[in-house]
Parts: sequence; C-alpha cells; structure tokens
Amino acid sequence: MFKKQYLAIASALILTTTLIPTSSQAATGTKNLQAKYNNIKVIYNGAAVPTTIEPFIVNGTTYIPLRMMAGVFSKDVAWDGAKYTITVKDLPNSQHANELAARDAQIRSLQNTIDSLNKEISDLKNGKKNNNNKKNDDIQDALDDLEDDLNSDYDDYKDLKWSISLKGDEDDIDVEIEINLDKYKDEFDDLDDDGDVEALVEDIIKDIWDDKDFEDADIKGEIIDSDSDDTIYEFEGDASDQDINFDV
Repeated sequence: MFKKQYLAIASALILTTTLIPTSSQAATGTKNLQAKYNNIKVIYNGAAVPTTIEPFIVNGTTYIPLRMMAGVFSKDVAWDGAKYTITVKDLPNSQHANELAARDAQIRSLQNTIDSLNKEISDLKNGKKNNNNKKNDDIQDALDDLEDDLNSDYDDYKDLKWSISLKGDEDDIDVEIEINLDKYKDEFDDLDDDGDVEALVEDIIKDIWDDKDFEDADIKGEIIDSDSDDTIYEFEGDASDQDINFDV
C-alpha cells in the first residue's frame, strides 16, 4: 500500500510539472477566447485612428492592434514568425530630421562666422599692438634724437659741462640736467645769480616744445649735482599755456 501511495504522489508531481510552466519557460498552446466587439474606436488628439482590425474586449480587457497604435506613435512594428517575436522601434521622423539637419547647418555656419570674427579680432589686436609698439619705438627714437640734439647744443653752456637726459612720451617728459658742483660750484653760483641757470632750463624746454613730436608734452625736471646726487632745482613746463615754473 505504501508503494502505491508513493507512485500516486510521484505521478501527480510529474503531471503538475508538465502542465505548469516554470518561470524560465514561456507558456504556449491554444485557448478559445470569447471576444466582444462593440464598434470600439480609438481617438488620438481628437481624430479617429483608422484600422482594418477592430479592437475587441476579452474578459474586461480591451485589445487594440499593435500596428495601429505604432502608426500613431511613429513606431515601426516587425513580426518574426520563426521566433514568434514582435519588434518595436522608433521610426525616423523625416521632417524632424530635416529640421535638425537645417539647424545643425545653421549652427555650423554661425560657428564659422564666430571663428572668423574671433580671428579678425585677434588680427586687429595684434595689429593694434604692433602699431602701438611701432609708435612707441618711433617716439623713443624721436626722444633719443632730441636728447642728442640738446646735449650737442648745451653740453658746454657757459663753458660748464652739462649732461641732459630725457624720458617719457609725446604727452609727458621728464628732464634731468646734471652738473658736477664739486668741479663747477663757483661758476654755477655765478650763473645762478645772473639768472643764466633758469635761462638754460627755459631754452631746453622751449626746444622740446619746438619739436613737432613733443609740442603738447608737459614737462617735469630737475637739475642734479652729479657729485652728491642732490637736487638743486626742480621745474615744470605746462604745454597748454607754455608756462615754466621753478622750485629752488
């Protein structure tokens, strides 16, 4: 009896395993279904969706043809009869693709324009920089030439040894006049008493303003004892009114 019960239980397990698929198995077979048709329509954005197969209801669930809805949502549906597989994928939207292509072309065109403008800006900056450098070089050359001329004209003013140096640009110039008081102290004092030192400074400043490159330059300067490096005179020249002032 025990053997019969064992066989009965084993048979039941085998039958159950055969009829009920496991989680790794797909259910197959044929079922008879009772479908209810009731002139079901699908409306998308206010318009009826056309179909050759009418939707139907089975056990309270409405079934709609997949291919019909795929057309609504711009999907492509493919049926593989050998594998019993339905594949759904996005359809390329030609209008959208054309718009994207047009925008990409516009973006590329704008980027090319931006690159071209950036190059022009860079060229202009480099050109301006080069022009400024050239202008600065020209001004420095003119200032050096003027310094040479002043030293040539005044280096032995009143039989004393003077040295003149210039720094600056077309707007502002610093003038430094040197004399060795250890050697020319008495002679300098005599010139100073006679007003010849101020006359020297005035002549130098006027010669600077007579140069077309520096006619609008404001001038600051000093007379220095080259032996002690002490400042003897300070002076200023205002180009706007050609006024010259001294601070002894």
